[in-house]
This record gives sequence, structure tokens and C-alpha cells, in this order.
Amino acid sequence: MSEGRGSNSFRDELASLLGDPGIRYAAADPIGISTPSFGGRTGESPNLEQSESFKDQVKGFAIAWGEILLDLGRGCKDIVQQSFLTEDSYIVRKLHKPCAKASAKLRYLNEFLPEDRDPAHAWPVILFVFILALTGTGILFF
Repeated sequence: MSEGRGSNSFRDELASLLGDPGIRYAAADPIGISTPSFGGRTGESPNLEQSESFKDQVKGFAIAWGEILLDLGRGCKDIVQQSFLTEDSYIVRKLHKPCAKASAKLRYLNEFLPEDRDPAHAWPVILFVFILALTGTGILFF
């Protein structure tokens, strides 16, 4: 029994579904499987792409490792903010008054910062550079 469309084979049906009747495969055409050629002893170089150098692989690994650490740092920061830096946490309740007193005494130092700098961002950088300078001069050893 033939169908109403008149197609006799699976290939004809597939071609009509895909909408490209110009591609025809003959049943007698064999499917070839190419084997890889390695230009070992004959002296011919293979027509393969050059593989990545070790330097490129190390660079890619370092970039991927940095991205993973950045995501891990963001996750840890979120956990700390949600768990420990809420107003009802033990750490904030115990450290709020002493930190408020110290910041009130040191508030006059903010006048020495440039106008466009936020003190919350500037002072940690200043303290870090100060510790590095002390370590470099040999005064402070860990």
C-alpha cells in the first residue's frame, strides 16, 4: 500500500519534512569512515591543528581558578552578611558601642581624605598599606 503523498522511502519522507528536496542520497553510495593519519616515520607532518602550549594551558587554568575563587568569595561574603552582620547577632551587639566610640574619636581624620573618597573604602586601604610598610621596613614581623 502506498501513501497518499506518493513517497516510497524513509529518505523521501525525511527530505519532504525538512523542506529540502534537492539533497538526494543514492542507496549505492557507501558511507566512508576516515582513519586518522599520524605522520610518524614517513616524515610527513599531520594536517592537524596545533595544540595549546603549556603556557596557554597554565594561563587558562589560572583564569578559571580565579573565577572560581571570586564566586566562592562572593558566596562567603553573602553568608557572613546574612549570618553575622545583622543587628541582632552577638558580634554586632558586643562590638557596636566600642566601635562607635573609636569612630567618633577618629572622625576628624576624615577631613584629610579627598572629597570624592568614602571613608569606609579609604581607611581599610590606608591601614593595609601601613601594615605593608611596617613589614617592609622590618619593624613588624608576623
